[in-house]
Amino acid sequence: EHASVGLQAGIAMPVDVVHLLAVAAWLGGLVALVVSLYRAPSDTPVEASAVRRFSRIAFGAVLTLIATGTYQAWRQVGSWSALTGTRYGQLLLLKIGLVLLLVGIAWFSRRWTGRLAHTVAGEAVPAARTEERASASLAEKTPQAVSKGAAGGRSSAGGDSRRAAQLARQQAAVDAARQKRVRDADPNRFGLRRSVLMEAGVAVVLLAVTTVLTQTEPGRTEEEAKAATTSSASSSSSSSAGAVTLDMPFDTGGQNGKGVVRLDIDPARAGGNELHLYVQRPNGRAFDIPEVKVAFTLTAKKIGPLPVAPDHITTGHWAASGVQIPMAGDWKVAVTVRTSDIDQVTVTKNAQIG
Repeated sequence: EHASVGLQAGIAMPVDVVHLLAVAAWLGGLVALVVSLYRAPSDTPVEASAVRRFSRIAFGAVLTLIATGTYQAWRQVGSWSALTGTRYGQLLLLKIGLVLLLVGIAWFSRRWTGRLAHTVAGEAVPAARTEERASASLAEKTPQAVSKGAAGGRSSAGGDSRRAAQLARQQAAVDAARQKRVRDADPNRFGLRRSVLMEAGVAVVLLAVTTVLTQTEPGRTEEEAKAATTSSASSSSSSSAGAVTLDMPFDTGGQNGKGVVRLDIDPARAGGNELHLYVQRPNGRAFDIPEVKVAFTLTAKKIGPLPVAPDHITTGHWAASGVQIPMAGDWKVAVTVRTSDIDQVTVTKNAQIG
């Protein structure tokens, strides 16, 4: 959702897709590798060539993640202050730390992969095979010895199904022990399994942080919202201490009778004030009208209406100086707009003076 809105959405969407594909290739392959290294049968171990191929794919995926992630971070954060001062930026820093940790562990995995590739054709395989032959010999002897004892039992007891079940369990235990010894005979394969498992563990935490990150307001958006709030508060403060601006849409009903009147009163206090009045079409362009008048009324004190006839300055602009407002209060400002000989309307709005 973050990629579909905001800055450069047309670029962010395909970049986000590439980022997700790179994550899937790296972390998805990592899970498959962990399962293969720990669960593959001893007679069909994971080939070093397969591990090397995944290592190359993972390296390319990491480079892709760095490139696309850097762009996404710039787009969603935008500033150093947002990186450290917003929840999104702090979560992003945590994610970056986890990625660096993951890359560091992956570097060790690559080292184990290189060692595994060199030892597969050398010393590790004969050692594993010797261990396998020794384990197989033990496995053959054990059931034979047990079988002899079982034969005597059958001759004396006439067969015992529980004894047969016990023999089956013993055989399964011997097979499992043999497979584990063969699997752990190669220290390089054992080291690779350990480092890949650590990678997978960090990856789980990384995905959890990313899930929270996608549900958090981007740092850039949060910073812009704060700036807008500060600007609005500053504007309100300025208005209360200085000029007041009123925007009043009008429609006289005749041809070219629609527009907006903007009235500026400065300093909006009791006494003399400067008044500027602007008339604009709905598209924002200034235009002249035959007549415009202003009147002030303080209903609470039954003062007014106090009429003001501003002078025409330029296209769409009228002004009056020294407009006297006798006291502070909530004044009703009425503006009469005439757009033709017969089309006229009066619009009103309240303004706090003083």
